[in-house]
Amino acid sequence: MRTLYRALLCVAFAIVCSPNTFAQSKDDGVLRILAVGNSFSDDGTEYIPALLANLGVKNVEIARLYVGGCSLKQHTDFYKKGESPYIYTTSKAGENRWTEQSKHHSLKAALAEGEWDIITLQQRSGDSGIYSSFEPYLGELITIIKQAQPNARIAWHMTWSYSTNSRHNDFARYERSSQKMLEAIYDATHAATEAHPEIEIIIPCGTAIQSLRQSAINNSPRDLTRDGYHMGEGAGRYALACTWYEELIEPYTNISMVGNTLRVNKGSVNVSPIVATYCQRAARMAVRHNFTIREVKHVGREMRRAKRGNKEKIIE
Repeated sequence: MRTLYRALLCVAFAIVCSPNTFAQSKDDGVLRILAVGNSFSDDGTEYIPALLANLGVKNVEIARLYVGGCSLKQHTDFYKKGESPYIYTTSKAGENRWTEQSKHHSLKAALAEGEWDIITLQQRSGDSGIYSSFEPYLGELITIIKQAQPNARIAWHMTWSYSTNSRHNDFARYERSSQKMLEAIYDATHAATEAHPEIEIIIPCGTAIQSLRQSAINNSPRDLTRDGYHMGEGAGRYALACTWYEELIEPYTNISMVGNTLRVNKGSVNVSPIVATYCQRAARMAVRHNFTIREVKHVGREMRRAKRGNKEKIIE
């Protein structure tokens, strides 16, 4: 599957932009990713620019459209009504830092900004395990995207379950069980990908986080979150960045995030060298097996593979 993914990416990058796009042609060698989401996609992508810089990757551009708690239905309604409620931030290739471009952006405008290679979608967290909440909006969004960006690959951001002690109102829909919520997320993801073959990629963040929750670095009952549902600013967000990178970016750059020296001195679980290796291994295992939770135990190999010559970059 990974080999096929690389081959498809190479084909996609060989396609010349259509005349009505205004970004650089696809032979510029830049991978462009657009995340259409909410605070969970912000959690997932927050540290990607720093990770790219740490790995020396200068040919990846990321943008994100953010509305807090935004559902698939809301994304669709905003588009149909021509509304511009999104905060739009970008990380340009080579700059590798987030810059806010607009506080009032629209999905239509973002889709018109050149040719995107990958566009990610997700459901709001409370509905993430309830497939009936996806439709018909997921199908409508896919149609909207494919009409504007026919060459873009669609990725599904499979998010994580709430923490053991979460007080989120929607947690009751899953009997206040983190495991049951994740199982429901798995079922909904399977249903979405079966109904929509246009979804070619799964970003398995829920699996990576659940594996870490069974490891020595977990801080139960907070379970790597900062408030019971958003990921903590330390190991949680770092693990998500590693997962996004390994699933979407590594097949293009052929540079693995394993051994990166990005460190984070924030949140309740700081990213020390040891914690980093736990997160890297959880991310890599989840990318290889999207729906298989495995306890992360042995980390010595990843520590020995730390990128030589790379100084630690510390986020504080």
